[in-house]
Amino acid sequence: MAILAVKIDDRATLRMNEFFDYAGHCWALSRSREKEDAVGAELEDFYEATVRSGHIDGVPVVFICEDQVVGWYISATVYRYIRHPALFLEGNVCADTRNVRLLKHPSAIEGMEFPKKKNYLVIESGDARYLTLKTLISEGRGPFEAVDYAKTAIDSRARNIGRKDRIKVLLQKCETFAGEIMEDRCQGIGTVKGLAELALEVTRMAADNVNGWYYLAMAYYQLGIVRKGLKAIDKAIRLEPDGDDLLVMKGNLLVSNGCFEEALRYYEEACAINPEDSYFITAGKACACMGNPVAADSYYRKVKDPEVLKAFEVRLSKKKFI
Repeated sequence: MAILAVKIDDRATLRMNEFFDYAGHCWALSRSREKEDAVGAELEDFYEATVRSGHIDGVPVVFICEDQVVGWYISATVYRYIRHPALFLEGNVCADTRNVRLLKHPSAIEGMEFPKKKNYLVIESGDARYLTLKTLISEGRGPFEAVDYAKTAIDSRARNIGRKDRIKVLLQKCETFAGEIMEDRCQGIGTVKGLAELALEVTRMAADNVNGWYYLAMAYYQLGIVRKGLKAIDKAIRLEPDGDDLLVMKGNLLVSNGCFEEALRYYEEACAINPEDSYFITAGKACACMGNPVAADSYYRKVKDPEVLKAFEVRLSKKKFI
């Protein structure tokens, strides 16, 4: 099987993209993240595939950043078209987390020049670089960073304080972790799992605390634990039916569950309560996931602050749809 080499533009994003455990899988893009093309890879570049192939299984994938190997997938499925496992998570390369290796110290590699119009290379067995990469993957020399959910833990204990104060401390920690996630300052799955454990502790101590259920739903959404996330956000909404942020989180979880039209209804309800620019972005993203760029563009055009469009990497269509 040929090896797929994928170009990484920013190593700082690895722990939240290519090497983030989402429901037991890691997702990568073999096209530039700056583009919005539906096609992730032209599978006919592989000997085993044709123009009619929708995916290829069992592909080793190596990630390259500035002439260094930063990690690899031992075996992955490579899809032709981009998939959306969550609202703001996309990819066309999927690997079981057990087959993922992120190097603590990148390994130098020579001769990895990528085409100008592609972010990937297909390296067949006859290529001089094939043996080097194959050996690197098969030998599996570390040290490696922990990627999977089970290996991350956090101390949520707060000693020598009363119940009320303990809940307050836990919620303050939740707010800190949630801020890191929402502001793209999260360094990896440890922060998300920490949020889940802290929020779960809050809900155990105070089942009527809407913030505890909201933070728990947020963590489960980030981790791809959709069913539990929906249960958590439903409890929050029962406590605060007109909470626009709660409705948006319900929509996000529904997108992860493939219920795009139902999600859009929750986004619209949230926008009616509080027409925030970010809510129009989520509504547009849901439409994009449904394959409706016209509807997506109509929501994006409701965004008043162009910096919000830039932050979410949204580009308006040059042609204004009516």
